[in-house]
Amino acid sequence: MANKTLSLCLALTATLSASCGAPIMAAPARPQTAPLDLEQQILEQGPMLLGNLRQARAAGLRHDPWGMAYSLQEARRLLAAMSSAERLIPHKKRPYTHRRPVRSSRPAGALPLGQILELDRPAAGGRAHVLSRFDERVGSLRRRALNRAISRALAALNHRPPALGAALLATQTALDQVRWDKGLEPKAWAAARDRVMKVYAMALDSRPEALSALDGAQHALAGLPGGRPYARRLAALRVAPAPDLVALERLVSDLDAKVQSLRQSDELGHSH
Repeated sequence: MANKTLSLCLALTATLSASCGAPIMAAPARPQTAPLDLEQQILEQGPMLLGNLRQARAAGLRHDPWGMAYSLQEARRLLAAMSSAERLIPHKKRPYTHRRPVRSSRPAGALPLGQILELDRPAAGGRAHVLSRFDERVGSLRRRALNRAISRALAALNHRPPALGAALLATQTALDQVRWDKGLEPKAWAAARDRVMKVYAMALDSRPEALSALDGAQHALAGLPGGRPYARRLAALRVAPAPDLVALERLVSDLDAKVQSLRQSDELGHSH
């Protein structure tokens, strides 16, 4: 029995000695997300973030504070995800990266805005159409200012009752933190829309200066090519003792559709 115990001990000692001299195999490291994947994530999440901000504005226009708060919270979540991904991207890009570097020419502290552009192009002979897709960087998002504006909008909605007008203005400020490349933003139309939005927001919160703000908005619209029909709609609101919220809401929506239509036309024109 003693001999068997001794044999087992010697065998164990020999095994341990051999294993101590052998190299220890480390567990395989978890694969890290490639910089290109992070860039793709950021470029794809930017339009989603803008979509949530536009949904928040639409919810505010239809007097839906709950829907507005939900969309704003989703926008803030996406902004946090984009910021986290941005911090993981190395400053020096590897030579095999074929996409334009995320850290290329844009303001400090800004995130890139991607856009998938789709259009039909005539094929040879003009007998068919080919769908072309363009995954391009079309602008940038001012991260800190965007985050502050979203926080202000959510804080306004936390009032009892919710300050929908203030929340709308803050949401519009968040949307204004987009910087479009190549002159893609129709600035004059966007500024006129923002003026009307401000009138609506002040009227929504029953602020007395809403009527006087109509003059500036009407003047801005009258000076735009094709803007006089919109200006006449504002002029019709001057005869009422208080701004017509329903008419203002429709005008803001129509002007925003005009801005987006002009922007999309410019984007498609630049993609050729």
